[in-house]
Amino acid sequence: MKLLINKDLSNIAITKQTIDDTSDLPYIPPSPLPAKSFAMLIVAPAGGGKTSFWTSLLLSHPTKKKKDINRAYFRFFDKIWLFSPSKDTLPLDKLKLDESRIFLKYTDQKLLEILEEEKEGENLNNLIVLDDSIRQIKNNKEVQKLVLNRRHLTHNPEQDGKAGLSVLVTSQKFNGVDTYLRNNMSDVIIFKTNVSNELESIKADMMSDLDKDIQDKLLKEAFKEKYGFLYIKNYMPTKDRYFINFKKVIFDDDDGDGNIDDIVIAEDSK
Repeated sequence: MKLLINKDLSNIAITKQTIDDTSDLPYIPPSPLPAKSFAMLIVAPAGGGKTSFWTSLLLSHPTKKKKDINRAYFRFFDKIWLFSPSKDTLPLDKLKLDESRIFLKYTDQKLLEILEEEKEGENLNNLIVLDDSIRQIKNNKEVQKLVLNRRHLTHNPEQDGKAGLSVLVTSQKFNGVDTYLRNNMSDVIIFKTNVSNELESIKADMMSDLDKDIQDKLLKEAFKEKYGFLYIKNYMPTKDRYFINFKKVIFDDDDGDGNIDDIVIAEDSK
């Protein structure tokens, strides 16, 4: 393959989107966690760790007794809305969510009310959690628009600052999430599964940039511990795309032929 240099059109300036400005955030979460207006999918079977994972993201922070604990999204969002049929078993006392923003069942009407209210108000950094609501949101046009257009849906041009809206979706099955949602998620976290059709879909949809043997190696390494998970940065190129338990995966070309031959798990993902 040969590429010819185009001297007349070789460098187009990139226009930065001011909506992505992070200067008004309370802090920047540690890598690889996204900072603003992300769409995160967490997949794990019942008892597989997904609820513990997303609640820990919202609660984890250092204390006087445990100074080595990392801060993820503790007191990061101005408002959090939760749709969950399992809300009675969640640690709501620790999460300290506003009861008026907690719902047992997802409805389009409630989602649209939230978006309209925020569009007319201050530009805040907010989060919508759709927990175990896959049956209600699968192939749902309003949820698809929420995920696709989240960066713009609540920004009020008449107010100061730039609004942020993140979406967090949980599911017991990868195949339970419609293809449109899976493909438009910025961050995908997949906990251990041994179900063959789930594994094949994960490899086909999320890992098509890798050879089959590398896919298998990566999944085996990610799932070797009971609550191990594969973290995929869906918008990123291969070299910055994969993490195992927050540790970055480095791909090696052992024989110098340009093909990925092995994986290395970095101790420091920075």
